[in-house]
Amino acid sequence: MSPPEELPWDLVGEILSRVPTKSLARFRAVCKQWNAIWDEKSFLDNYLSRTRPQFIIRTNSHIRSVEINLNDEDQVSPIEVRDITLDSPNGIRTSIHYCDGFLLFTMKKRGFAIWNPWSRQKRFIENHEFIFYGVGYDNTRPETGYKIFGVLPSIIYECKSDAWKFLSGPCDKSRMQKLDSMVSLNGNLYFHAFDSKTRECLIQSFDFSKDIFKTICVLPSNEDIISTRALEVFRGDRLSMLTQSYLTRKVEILVTKQKIDVNGEAIVWINFMTVSIPNFPRLQPHFLGFQPTYFVDNIDEKRLFVCTCDETAHACIYIVKGDVFRKIPIDYEIDRWSFLYTSFISYIPSFVSIPCIQREEQGLQV
Repeated sequence: MSPPEELPWDLVGEILSRVPTKSLARFRAVCKQWNAIWDEKSFLDNYLSRTRPQFIIRTNSHIRSVEINLNDEDQVSPIEVRDITLDSPNGIRTSIHYCDGFLLFTMKKRGFAIWNPWSRQKRFIENHEFIFYGVGYDNTRPETGYKIFGVLPSIIYECKSDAWKFLSGPCDKSRMQKLDSMVSLNGNLYFHAFDSKTRECLIQSFDFSKDIFKTICVLPSNEDIISTRALEVFRGDRLSMLTQSYLTRKVEILVTKQKIDVNGEAIVWINFMTVSIPNFPRLQPHFLGFQPTYFVDNIDEKRLFVCTCDETAHACIYIVKGDVFRKIPIDYEIDRWSFLYTSFISYIPSFVSIPCIQREEQGLQV
């Protein structure tokens, strides 16, 4: 009997992209090719677009990941909370950002760590001068590797070359940029901004191919800047925005009509989901100011998951489906004085190698 024919490699990648992350951890040991598939951009993009995100919560003294399991909706708590250990000096203000399957953990005036909790890899870069906010790459030359964006003044750290680059462009002081709202998509960084001259709310980006800030669009707004706005990536290739009216508490989920075009195609927003539930909580309590994070389930498109803190400054998750919502408390208090630093992010666990892994440090525990 002749041996069975092997499946085409693109079909193998398509199958593996649909496998749960915990199972992929075992499948990586099948062969070198299955382990190396994470280095293929097409597979990574496919996997990231299909997999349900998790939440990362930074509390006073810990970093925790929260996985949501809705196989049995009648269970007492559909979440699983894990501690993620990353050594850092006590009392240091920290922030967390996400890009393409790995995390950026920044420490004010100390530096940053690039890390992947699932592959137990990390790399720490010491720097006492700048504050770092996001990860991207030159989408016209992705082979040049990932870059870390910092401010005061603007600076870029290039992971592949281990080099620093200062930016010398003009700074528009009339625009208040909410850098804690940054998301990474197609190599660029996207975030909210407010123009104090025109009183307009904007979406801006930082383009790593030209090392410049761009205004992507002006947001329609008939309320002041205290209304909640959160930006996320939708289905791996589009932007999504959650808005909540401060007056009515109505929540709208907007998504871009087309994929985000790296060449600068105009953005058109469409309404994807509206939540008008009486007594629905404020997702950003005005006296705390924490930026919530969220995602819309890729399996059930009209189910919304939001990670934020309640009026007592304790972390919680809201699950919304139709006109019903559920609050799942997480008994961890968020530092009330760290609202300028990211406390909540959504991320997709993966086994992608962190940049410049040849200088990695081991010992990260999940």
